[in-house]
Amino acid sequence: MIGLIAKQDELSAATEFFQLFKTAWEPFVSRRNYSCVITTNGDFPDDLDFEVVIVYGSGNTPCDRDAGITCQKQQKQVCVDFDGLEFPIYGASVTFSNSEGAFLRLKDTAQVVAYERKTSARRVIRVGYDLFWEVQLLLLKGQPAEKAAIATLEFHIAVLRNILVRSGIWFAEILPVPAGYQFMACLTHDVDFTGIREHKVDATMLGFLYRATIGSVLSALRGLGTWSKCRTNWRAALSLPLVYLGLIEDFWLEFDRFSEIEKDLGSTYFFIPFRKYPGTLGSKPAPKRRAAKYDFLQMRDQINLLASRGCEIALHGIDAWQTSDMAKRERARICEATGQVDVGVRMHWLYFAQGSPQALEQGNLCYDSTVGYNDAIGFRAGTAQVFRLLRSDALLELPLIVQDTALFYPERMGLSEKTAMDRCRQIFEHAAKWGGAVTVNWHTRSLSPERLWGNFYKQFLQEMRQFRVLFVTAGDAVQWFRARRSVNIEEVHVSRVGASLKMSSPPTRAKFPFLVRVYHLSEKVTERFGEPTLPGLHDICWDGKTELSIAPNHVHV
Repeated sequence: MIGLIAKQDELSAATEFFQLFKTAWEPFVSRRNYSCVITTNGDFPDDLDFEVVIVYGSGNTPCDRDAGITCQKQQKQVCVDFDGLEFPIYGASVTFSNSEGAFLRLKDTAQVVAYERKTSARRVIRVGYDLFWEVQLLLLKGQPAEKAAIATLEFHIAVLRNILVRSGIWFAEILPVPAGYQFMACLTHDVDFTGIREHKVDATMLGFLYRATIGSVLSALRGLGTWSKCRTNWRAALSLPLVYLGLIEDFWLEFDRFSEIEKDLGSTYFFIPFRKYPGTLGSKPAPKRRAAKYDFLQMRDQINLLASRGCEIALHGIDAWQTSDMAKRERARICEATGQVDVGVRMHWLYFAQGSPQALEQGNLCYDSTVGYNDAIGFRAGTAQVFRLLRSDALLELPLIVQDTALFYPERMGLSEKTAMDRCRQIFEHAAKWGGAVTVNWHTRSLSPERLWGNFYKQFLQEMRQFRVLFVTAGDAVQWFRARRSVNIEEVHVSRVGASLKMSSPPTRAKFPFLVRVYHLSEKVTERFGEPTLPGLHDICWDGKTELSIAPNHVHV
C-alpha cells in the first residue's frame, strides 16, 4: 500500500493519477505501516516503519539538506531522458549536484533530475518536479500540438512504476486494457454532412468545387495526392448537376460504405442535433458554416439501421459546451430519435471551455470525447486512457487521438499518405505499450470526393489489426473504464507460502475481463537503483473474486 502526503490542492489530480495508475494507495494515515510513502511537500515521519519514501518537488527539501545535496532551479521547460525515451516537464523543476544513484537526467545537459540513496532506515528516491502539478496541467489544459506524439502522463506513471519495482516493493496494478488485448480502438464518425445535395450555391458547395478541381491539381503537383484522385474529383465536380437533379446518387452519402469497410466493428456516430443552427461562441454567433443542413429527426430510418448494425448514436454538440440547459436540450434531441438513456457527446469543431465539464455533466451527458487536436494527432492529455474531467464530479473523457482532417488538411498537418501512416503506426505502438483506447474520428464525408481518404482508412484499419486490438463503441470503452475505476486493490500480502491480493468492487457491467498484474523482484533486491534487477510479473485475469492467490513458486522473499 502507498501512503500519500500531498497538499490539499493536489488531491484531486492525485486521486485521478491513481485511477490511471490503478494500484493500492491512500492518503497517509499516522501510525499505519506502508511499504512506500510518496510526499510532495518534503515532509515525512522519520520514526515510522516504511521501506521507501519518494519525494517529489521542484524546490529545496529537508531530505536534500540532510543529504548535503544542492539543488539548481531550471529556468525553462525541460525534457527528461528516461531509459532512452524522452518526455517533457512543463512546470518548475530542479536538478541535483548528486550523480550517484541517478536515474533521470535532462536530455540536453545530462544534469540529474532524480536520484536514489540508501539511509540506515530506508531508501529515499528524490524526483525534482511537481508530479501532481504536471498531471493537473495535462488533464485540464493538455499538451501543445508539437508534443502531441508523447504520452507524457503515461511516462509519469512509468517512472513511478519503475521506482516501485526497482525498490523491491510488491504491488499490484489493474492494467488499462482488457485481458488478452494491447489496446482498445473506438472508430467514430462526426456527421457534419449527410449529402452534397443539401448544399446549393453555398460556401460548402463552392469550397468542394475549388478543392475538387484546382485544389486537386495542386495537391497532385505537390506530391500530396495522385493524378488518379484528381481525375475522380474532376468527374465528381462535373457530375454535380446530375446529383442535384436526382439522376445519380449523392456521393457524400457514405453510411453503407463505412459499414462495409468496418464490418461490424462497432463504430460510434456523432450527429448534430439541429438543422441550420451554427450555435454561439460566447455572446457572439458562431460562424455560419458551422451549421448542419440535415434534420436529425428526419433520419430515424438511417439511425435505426445503424443501431441494428451495432453502432452507437451520440451527440455532436453545438452549444452543449456552454451551459447545462443547452446540454440538456441537445441531449433530449438524441433521446427523442433513439430512445436512448445514455448519450455521449463530442463538440462540433472541438469547442470547449473551462466550464464545459460541469455543463456537460449537469446536462446528463454520460461521457465526452472532445479532448484532442484539430491540427495534430496524439495524446493531448498525455494518455489514451479514459479519465475524469477535473472540473466535474464524475464526467469521464474519452480522448480523441487520431482525426482525419488533422492529418491531411493543408492548413493543418498537411501530410502525404505515407507520412500520415507512419505517424499513425507510432500511435499504435505507443498504445500497445501503455494501453488505453485509440479513438479515431473519420468524418462521414471523408470517403467521398474531394477528400477520397477511403483507401487510406482501409489500410489504417489493417495496420491497427497487426496488434491485439479490441474494437468497441465509444460508450462501451467508457463503460469498461468506469467499471475499472470502481475496483479497489486493498491489500497485497506476501509470505513464504505464497502471496494474496484482496480486492473489492461493486457490481459492474464490464463486458470484458480485467487483467491484474503483480510486480515483484525475481532476485534479491540490490543496494543501488542503477544496478540491474529483474522484475518478475504475474498476470491474473480477474473474475470478480474478492481474494486472489499466487502460487509459492511465483513468490521470492
